[in-house]
Amino acid sequence: MGYTKVIFWLLLTLFLIPAITLGFAEYGSKSLNQEYTQFFIEDAQKQHQDADKLAGFLQQNPPSSVCGPVAEDLLNYKKAVCSPGSELWQFYMMGNVALWTLIAGGIVLLMIVLFSALAFRNRRSQLLSLMLARPFLMLAGSLEVIVQGGMLVWLSFWGTAFFTQTYYPKLVIIVGLMVLGGIYYIIKGIFKKLPPEENIEGEVVSREAAPALWSRIDALAARVGTTPPDHIVAGIDTNFYVTEAPMRVNDHLLTGRKLYVSIPLLRQLTLAQADGVMVHELTHLHEGDTASGALLGPKLHRFDLYIALMSENVATLIVYYPLYLYRMLFELAWQRNSREREFVADRNASALISPAAIIESLIKISAYASYRYEVERNLFENNALHESELGIRKTIAAGLPAHVNSPGFISTMREQNVPHPFDSHPPLAERMRNVGFSVEESAYSSVAAELPTESWVDLMPVADNIEQQLWQKYERDFSSNHEESLAWRYQPTGEAETALVLKYFPNVPFTLKDGSQIEITWQGIVLPKTAELLEWDNVKNINVLRNFGRDTLHVQHVQPNAHGKKRSKIPLPGLKKEIDRFKGVLAWYWHRHQTARSIQAQAETLAQHDA
Repeated sequence: MGYTKVIFWLLLTLFLIPAITLGFAEYGSKSLNQEYTQFFIEDAQKQHQDADKLAGFLQQNPPSSVCGPVAEDLLNYKKAVCSPGSELWQFYMMGNVALWTLIAGGIVLLMIVLFSALAFRNRRSQLLSLMLARPFLMLAGSLEVIVQGGMLVWLSFWGTAFFTQTYYPKLVIIVGLMVLGGIYYIIKGIFKKLPPEENIEGEVVSREAAPALWSRIDALAARVGTTPPDHIVAGIDTNFYVTEAPMRVNDHLLTGRKLYVSIPLLRQLTLAQADGVMVHELTHLHEGDTASGALLGPKLHRFDLYIALMSENVATLIVYYPLYLYRMLFELAWQRNSREREFVADRNASALISPAAIIESLIKISAYASYRYEVERNLFENNALHESELGIRKTIAAGLPAHVNSPGFISTMREQNVPHPFDSHPPLAERMRNVGFSVEESAYSSVAAELPTESWVDLMPVADNIEQQLWQKYERDFSSNHEESLAWRYQPTGEAETALVLKYFPNVPFTLKDGSQIEITWQGIVLPKTAELLEWDNVKNINVLRNFGRDTLHVQHVQPNAHGKKRSKIPLPGLKKEIDRFKGVLAWYWHRHQTARSIQAQAETLAQHDA
């Protein structure tokens, strides 16, 4: 359904306005043909000329037919009825522009298919596909905005002038400004800078800090036939991965080949199982998967930022949908290729270590990840502040044996994919078939519950210190995020809850030109002059509009207000410099209220269902 929806809107944005313009141009040309023909015949009759002969000529050569190239003997006729800038000439030209725009839309669709087909070949072709598709679709979309914008401006004038014999300058200006806004967004997107690399929570483990760890990595890299990574980063996330994309760790930018290892997961794996995981990751380095990913990653990131920006303005939806459809198809190609690369890496780990090692490691990683997610979800969904230490690590360690022996564990494992930050991993059952080794579902729990007597953590003397520091920081951030989420959830009923909401959503006053204040609060809007509280519960829709340089707050009420009105207009004089901040605060607090009410409604529905 997602593809169907995108394709529908793509066809609508590409072809609707040109089709309307073409139809209107044809209609207008025919109407003008009739008007001119009638005028010429009536004029001939007044002049006592041969009107029948003229009618025959006009029937064979209607006025609109001479707007294009004509024979020399028809040039005077053309100048009379279709000179440049005349009404008929405008309809003729806009009809041609609309027709060629429809053809161009078809070409855009064809190129999306071709670029997507190229992406399905291999990872190198994906890079070529993206390098070709991005500038083509951006240029084509930009031209579509300009051309279709011109059509809209023309239609906004002639659509009213033709049928009502008048036109509305405001309508033409509004449409023109909308088109200019679309062009501005396009230019803004082209020159938008990429955000800096995200900081990875972890610690770089040097060769001096863990010589035994590096020695084992060097040995496995030699077996794989690849160069060892330049950096090893240890953390507490539930995944292992390699990358050649720039990575920022503790505000230090790392370049080159990097291996991320999870200390909590290493504690779950035997030496052989960890060997299998590392051979799998080193195979990605050997096969060039990370090198191509490092090239593709920033380009995809920039592409995604541009697509997101194009979705924010109605005038750039013409640009958005072709880009978005291509991105969806590219993602399919990316996932398909990623799965193939995962199968290759699994087979290599199976051959160099053992099939059992790689499959058992996948079961353990999936089991740990699913239980950690469950523990953290339950903690985050708690509607009270966490006053004491969370103890996530200890909770996972204590509860994992019971989790893997619970009735729902097998179904969880069927749905769970091994977590990974960069690509889509195949389901466990497919990975078992790929290496020719299977573990019965009934044995999943025993595999997942097995704790090793030795692990790779023993090769890392700094592991305990790193893990302790990272868990402390992680839990502080978790508690802080949980506290802020409560401020979004609460419709506060007591002093403590009210204080928490006010901590993140304090009352924000704005001073107007006459010295009065309009104040935005978590409860609603305190109106200027009267200090009347417009509660959020009585707001159905809200927006700030500017007309002729004056900003006005427009409110649609759920129920009539104290004055019996379903709509209110609140002037905002003097907020020119702060109007953007006012809009931001207004949207933020209005969104908080909607979120809180939505969560409350879900809780009430769930309570009724349980009852």
